[in-house]
Amino acid sequence: MHDRLDLGNPDERNQAAADYVLGLLTSEEKARFEALMAVSHDAQREVEEWRAHLDVLNNALPPIEPPKHVWKNIEKATNSKESFWSSLKFWQGSAFASVALTLMVVLANFQMSNPATMEYVYVVNNQEKNPGWILNASLNSKKLVMETVQPDSIPVGKACELWLVVDGVEPVSLGMLPDSGTKEMTIPKGWEDKLSKAKIIVTLEDQKGAPNGWDMGPVLDKGDWSSRTY
Repeated sequence: MHDRLDLGNPDERNQAAADYVLGLLTSEEKARFEALMAVSHDAQREVEEWRAHLDVLNNALPPIEPPKHVWKNIEKATNSKESFWSSLKFWQGSAFASVALTLMVVLANFQMSNPATMEYVYVVNNQEKNPGWILNASLNSKKLVMETVQPDSIPVGKACELWLVVDGVEPVSLGMLPDSGTKEMTIPKGWEDKLSKAKIIVTLEDQKGAPNGWDMGPVLDKGDWSSRTY
């Protein structure tokens, strides 16, 4: 998905299902779609339909035999590499230890420059237990994305407020959930390490929000994050 899709739109959700099966989604997009798929029978069905469709296409394609000159070039390149390494006697004595150490350093640097992506996902359900919003928090980007899917109708003058709650600490408001579309915000400073332990609470408030974390309105939804590492 090159542009942010509206997963509440059936056509765009179906396109996301196709991209999911083809492996074209980014880690963030994959997390969002899998969160929807976990609770949406429509998304599950569309994924299975795309898998079946692509299996039919794959089985219908005739096998293609590579030209003989392609195999000859591959064999020639392989043989030349083997003779080069064997002639050097590379893997003997101290040379092996030196190279092994070098590889360890290179791999360590690679892992440091390519850290695992940690994503936290939460689905805010509506009264029918279908996805109302999908929340996706990334520790790498320090961003929280709130995506509207199919929320309940909110009374005039009211709004849904999102909270992070850790035992013994005053709940932190992340603002109001969007009525439509997508809303993005920065995760509050100091909460990156607490995110895995924090609970999500959604309350019904006046449009200006609750006066503080101890004086919330009625709780509409609450639960724990689902974490994913990529």
